[in-house]
Amino acid sequence: MTSLGDYGKHPTLAAPRELTQNPLKKIWMPCKNGLPENNISQRKVCMTNCPTLIVTVGLPARGKTYISKKLTRYLNWIGVPTKEFNVGQYRRECLKIYKSFEFFRPDNEEGLKIRKQCALAALNDVRQYLGEEGGQVAVFDATNTTRERRETILRFAEQNGYKVFFVESVCEDPDVIAENIVQVKLGSPDYTDCNTEEAVEDFMKRIKCYENSYQTLDEVLDRELSYIKIMDVGRRYLVNRVLDHIQSRIVYYLMNIHITPRSIYLCRHGESDLNVRGQIGGDSGLSVRGREFAKYLGKFIQDQNIPDLKVWTSQMKRTIQTAEGLGVPYEQWKALNEIDAGVCEEMRYEEIQDHFPLEFALRDQDKYRYRYPKGESYEDLVQRLEPVIMELERQENVLVICHQAVMRCLLAYFLDKSAGELPYLKCSLHTVLKLTPVAYGCKVESISLNVEAVNTHREKPENVNIHRTTEDALQTVPPHL
Repeated sequence: MTSLGDYGKHPTLAAPRELTQNPLKKIWMPCKNGLPENNISQRKVCMTNCPTLIVTVGLPARGKTYISKKLTRYLNWIGVPTKEFNVGQYRRECLKIYKSFEFFRPDNEEGLKIRKQCALAALNDVRQYLGEEGGQVAVFDATNTTRERRETILRFAEQNGYKVFFVESVCEDPDVIAENIVQVKLGSPDYTDCNTEEAVEDFMKRIKCYENSYQTLDEVLDRELSYIKIMDVGRRYLVNRVLDHIQSRIVYYLMNIHITPRSIYLCRHGESDLNVRGQIGGDSGLSVRGREFAKYLGKFIQDQNIPDLKVWTSQMKRTIQTAEGLGVPYEQWKALNEIDAGVCEEMRYEEIQDHFPLEFALRDQDKYRYRYPKGESYEDLVQRLEPVIMELERQENVLVICHQAVMRCLLAYFLDKSAGELPYLKCSLHTVLKLTPVAYGCKVESISLNVEAVNTHREKPENVNIHRTTEDALQTVPPHL
């Protein structure tokens, strides 16, 4: 038993290290050798104890690349560095010109050799990304339809210390397959010089080349593997051996996405009294022009004639007043509340520069990770908004009436924007963005409702040095009363 007097002598009981506060994130961290560690703000938070390799499985035209791209976009958005490696792209770079389905015949030895080389080249790049470039998750997007190919990948992962998670897409619905061929595959560089009929015929023959050798993930033979099997675009799922937090989040995400055609409408509340005065945050009501926008928004939504539209707002007065102009039911989400500016709530940028010049400069240096004292960062906001994104993926037509920082985070998810780009996305007042998911991304339409409003968008100033002049610090602050 160790007495209190033994703490200074016991070799295994170290004295607590001194703490230093990271000024950017406002969090306490142990000093390194008694000194604050340099560039703390640039260190990425690692959400995995070892890298993860996600491996797609399935016949062509089963939505594997759609799943890979969405999953990559989602993981990057929540802060897990992820990259997709599409073996088809490697094959196109190697071959340059695609002739016909004959290349994929199981008895085409030259074709088999090239395809194997491409898969190995992609795995080599996976190794570099996860081992040298700081990646945490790699998505290996290929058919991987044979047990032999999957064993090769498992050996590669074991040699490099990666966890493996398989995502198999099984689809027997001919309509879904035909739709996927027309929407996605016919836009592929493989069929640039083909007419639609020839391209469909060739692609159907390409699928046949894989069918005889396809070995699906088996509940008995593959019971030791971690995987999710998605059947008929999400009608049913089979999940096996989910081992960690990342795999759990992947499963939850994949069980919520769907391919039903729909549109998501994003807009900010109408202009508020604090907007007019150039004050940030707060919970003020709408200005005269803001109330006018609410009426115009109601007319715009009515004219769109959107079936089963759901309307979401934050719990703040200005979004609720805007929704009231629609005359339809709406749902309030606390998660949609504006970023918390902490001690800077209801201050003008000029006042922040005057009272907290160091904080103002630190925010300009890394706006995504900077946390207001007693408030939030954009990074915090993304985590808060994850349930909103998950519900948006589950729903069909939705109008979200929110705030500038919140809208930037939502938009960054749908448009695959980086953490550096996110805090500077332009989300003007009195403008509706209509997002329509398409094959591998999102189509955006910007609709101005022609009601004047102040500009609240502040570009990043060129000089972000903590010793800059007040003039330099306020260079990009938009005009206000």
